[in-house]
Amino acid sequence: MTAPQHGPLADAPLEQLFPEAGEGDLALIRAEAARVDAALGPKGPARWEWEPGVLFTEITLHDDAGDRLDYSLQVDCSEGTSAWVFAGVGVPCGCEENHETHFVDTVPVYLTELTSLYEGTELGMAFSLAAAELTGWIKHPRDVASWRSSKGLPAPRGAGPGH
Repeated sequence: MTAPQHGPLADAPLEQLFPEAGEGDLALIRAEAARVDAALGPKGPARWEWEPGVLFTEITLHDDAGDRLDYSLQVDCSEGTSAWVFAGVGVPCGCEENHETHFVDTVPVYLTELTSLYEGTELGMAFSLAAAELTGWIKHPRDVASWRSSKGLPAPRGAGPGH
């Protein structure tokens, strides 16, 4: 197994990462990743990590109280897995037992489900659906406290009164 590489999506060798994907799928991934970068504005572009069959980014944004939101987008078509694409919004754990991150909203797309719905536009369409959710979360952010409240989560450890 090779060590993960990282950088802008333009540097990722998508043809090597996803050899089963068609050129249309790979073009859609590139276009949707550019849309994520555009949503980030001056905070962008997203930094991606990749290894054979896997593509991942995590974008961390802070709010005024020093807390943070983590936006994730991952493709996993690695050997031995059911291929899927995942987008999620996470907040740091504030529980007594540290779970590290709580995902407060997620969009998992399993390619076997998608194939029956869209007849063959597997990877590109799955990535497009997840990226659309991610860009929506980025363009229309909610503050961290409202995400926590919607899931009944405690404030992060070390947060002062009023957080």
